[in-house]
Amino acid sequence: MITTKGSCWLLLRLAILLVVLLVQSSEGASYRDFANRHIDYPKTAANNHNAYCNLMMARRGLNRPVCKPTNTFINGSPRSVQAICGSGGTRFRGNLYTSRRRFRVVVCRSTGRFPNCNYRGRAQSKRVRVGCRNRLPVHLDRLV
Repeated sequence: MITTKGSCWLLLRLAILLVVLLVQSSEGASYRDFANRHIDYPKTAANNHNAYCNLMMARRGLNRPVCKPTNTFINGSPRSVQAICGSGGTRFRGNLYTSRRRFRVVVCRSTGRFPNCNYRGRAQSKRVRVGCRNRLPVHLDRLV
């Protein structure tokens, strides 16, 4: 038979386990969210940069429930983008790192209003500054 003291101890242990699992899954989700929003490798084929942006913003769910005003897709491998948070980048400030190399990117800017999101795309070659957590990019800060 479980005593009141024993059941409280068991509940406390279960609560701690749940918190640890939630923290671990949210850290992983942050990189997954970053990759969904910003990495497209190999680059998805489209007729032009505008068609590319319209396709990718819809495919990645970035135009619902509102048109995201601006989004940048990095056309580099996930490994090379992850490396920015280590040997492939230099620390800028705090958890921000700037890539040592340039990446091919497409910047998508909204020209429409929901539900008719329309995007104009512009290809560039830029270094990328990202926010890192646990040596993984979780935030695209800017292009430099």
